[in-house]
Amino acid sequence: MNAPAEKDPSKINVVRWAIGLPVGFFAILMLVSKVLFTASPDTEAQWVERETIRQCWKELQRKPDDDKPLHFKGKEDCERLEFDFKTRWNTNP
Repeated sequence: MNAPAEKDPSKINVVRWAIGLPVGFFAILMLVSKVLFTASPDTEAQWVERETIRQCWKELQRKPDDDKPLHFKGKEDCERLEFDFKTRWNTNP
C-alpha cells in the first residue's frame, strides 16, 4: 500500500511565517500605539474634549422631538466649548 506522504518542512515554515508575521506586526503596532497614546495624558484629554464638542454639534442637529435628553442648551454651549479648547491647547478642535 501507499505510505503516508510526509509534509515538506519548507511548506510548513512558509505557512508559519505567513501567519506569524502579520500577527506579530499587528501586535507590535498595537503596543506602539498604546505606548504613544498613554505617554501623554494631554493627548487623551484633547481627544475627550474634541469628542465632547463633536457630540454637542451633533446633538444640536438632531430633531428636537427626539426622546433623547438634551445635554447642551444651544449653539452658545458648543461655541464656548470650542473657545475653551482653543485657549487651552492653542489649536482648533
